[in-house]
Amino acid sequence: MKYTVLALICSVFLLTSCSSDDSKTGGEQGDNPAVIAAVRVQIPGGDRIFYLGAYDKFPSTLDYKTMTEIGPGATIYSYGEHPYVWSGSASTLTKYNVSNDMKISSADALSLAGTGVSGTFGPPAFVSETEAYFFALNDGKIIKFNPTTMSITETIAVTPLPFSNDAAIKTSTYSSYVTSAGKIILPVAANPTDYNKFLQYAQIAVFDRASKTVNYVNDSRMSMGYFTFAKGNDGSLYYRPSRETAISLDYSTVKGNPTTSGLLKVNPNGTFDTNFFVDLKTALNAHSVNVVAYVHGDKALAQYHDNTFTPPAKPADWLNVKTKFALVDLKTLKTEPFTSFEQYGTVFSAGTIDGVEYYGNFTPPAGGKFYLLKQKGATDFEVVSETVGSSLIFAGRLR
Repeated sequence: MKYTVLALICSVFLLTSCSSDDSKTGGEQGDNPAVIAAVRVQIPGGDRIFYLGAYDKFPSTLDYKTMTEIGPGATIYSYGEHPYVWSGSASTLTKYNVSNDMKISSADALSLAGTGVSGTFGPPAFVSETEAYFFALNDGKIIKFNPTTMSITETIAVTPLPFSNDAAIKTSTYSSYVTSAGKIILPVAANPTDYNKFLQYAQIAVFDRASKTVNYVNDSRMSMGYFTFAKGNDGSLYYRPSRETAISLDYSTVKGNPTTSGLLKVNPNGTFDTNFFVDLKTALNAHSVNVVAYVHGDKALAQYHDNTFTPPAKPADWLNVKTKFALVDLKTLKTEPFTSFEQYGTVFSAGTIDGVEYYGNFTPPAGGKFYLLKQKGATDFEVVSETVGSSLIFAGRLR
């Protein structure tokens, strides 16, 4: 996996990320070490303005007033020497340069207008400095482009994502993961409006770059999960539970479905590991598992409703019910409470640097502050920076 991108799960407390490998080193824009941080500022009227800063190392304080304004509605991430900003509303990807003296300037832009893609899709998957892809699978299209020239090189027709245009089921993909086996894998999720139609299998979309085809791979050991993987600190990818499926089961008449609380491992060749499966609901004695944030060593961090949970009468109130968090040992199934993030409030993964996950918080407890956090273990997190007048959304390395 060669790119870094932000993704959020809006839950009571947490958390998660799209997958990435460390950015490559190089000297196109400069040879000095460079890390970047992006923050968002809430302004009157409810809009959010995004800012980007570059540093030789993260400072103790990240002040948006010293950063470069990117604008509203931005998804910020990086690959190689460059930060990239994706505007879904404008269907435009903008590349930025960072000089040796950490000055940020826009370099070039790529527009997907006119490509015939209409659905919602996530940021691109970068393979190299000259090869990257956007996946509009509900339209049955993949847009290949050259990140160096910022030009579209090919539009690839593939099998559309099943049920993506079925309003009762609404399958989708968002995050893409480039693997060592020459595949790009996208976990498939669903957000049913008909709770009886949640899909009773896990699914991934696997793009083979050589044959230019997409294959949809199912696993019947669990019901449909989330559209990002949980990452192991060893680089492993895990298909994980989805709160949308857990909600569906609570308000449906379906019986005998595969667990909605499973955890599967995904191989680099685009198959599910047949030798790995954990039912977290059993391990936690839970009513349901909403998500798994990460796997560190043999321990997975799970957010769940315990077995005393009673679904509220209105599905809209389901997300407002307080959840619990615990670490589950994936070998022994022993559990332990998790409290490391309680002082920070709502926490999410903001990026991977040198193989280490970094986190930000965007709704701290009353009187709390906003931070950039570095993960040092399954329960150990270090404050790297405090953000001033803003909340962190992304951290990455350029060189």
